[in-house]
Amino acid sequence: MQRYYAIFHRGQTKDIPWWVSFPDVPGALTQGHSLDEALDMAADALSAILVCGRKGKDYGEPSTYDEVFAQAKEGERVFPIMPTEKAMAAYRPKKRIDIMMPGDKVDAIDLLVKGVKGLDRSKFITRAVDYYLAEKYPSAVPAE
Repeated sequence: MQRYYAIFHRGQTKDIPWWVSFPDVPGALTQGHSLDEALDMAADALSAILVCGRKGKDYGEPSTYDEVFAQAKEGERVFPIMPTEKAMAAYRPKKRIDIMMPGDKVDAIDLLVKGVKGLDRSKFITRAVDYYLAEKYPSAVPAE
């Protein structure tokens, strides 16, 4: 995945001490109550906009560090930000499908996911498909 450089600006108030912009990705703006939170939010914002995009806008090659640093004002910081597959997966559009499977398999899945926080039938089946694809068809699985 491509690395984009973000400019971390000092906020004007104590409520929002940091806000973040990406010169190469207009519309990817975020903020944070700490520099660490702003870094996390920057990766999330970049991932979201690269998945969802902007109508009619393709993003080209990112600028270099020196090019972005030249745009930063005194006191601002520039950090490299990379979108992550995990964050991008959360923003990918979902499709509802109907599948047929034996009832005892559905019951087994329901029993298994009942005891696992954050796991439901759809997530279980999606993970099973991911596992199968990675094992049988590794070229079909996007790299992290």
